[in-house]
This record gives sequence, structure tokens and C-alpha cells, in this order.
Amino acid sequence: MVGYRKTYRLRVAVPNAKSIEVTFPYEVVERQATISGLTVKEFVEQYEAVAEYNSFEGVHYTFKKREDVLSAP
Repeated sequence: MVGYRKTYRLRVAVPNAKSIEVTFPYEVVERQATISGLTVKEFVEQYEAVAEYNSFEGVHYTFKKREDVLSAP
């Protein structure tokens, strides 16, 4: 069951490059920030999106703490 669904257009990140961008809905990032005990601004500064794909249909996105944030004193 899907609790939230909204479609977003894909766009070329840099002309003539093999990179496509998509926007994450604010509500998705806001939820993850809340779960992490952070504001949205703090979450965006400390986390990165990870796209996983292989033998299953579609793409699975997760968020993980950035390495430079993990190693900061």
C-alpha cells in the first residue's frame, strides 16, 4: 500500500552528460528528518540519497549519513 504518491519529471542534470535528476518531495525528506531527530535543513546537510537497483523492478531510494559527516570530530 502506498501512503504517498506524487509524480515528478526527470531532467538532464548537465547537457550532454549521463546524469538525470529528479526532485524528492519535501514530505519524504521531512519525514526522514523527523525520524532522524533533525530539521530538514540539518538532514539535507548531513545525508545523501542512495539509489539501489538490480534484478527487481524499479529503483529503491534510501538515505544514508554522508561519510564526511561521520568522520567529523
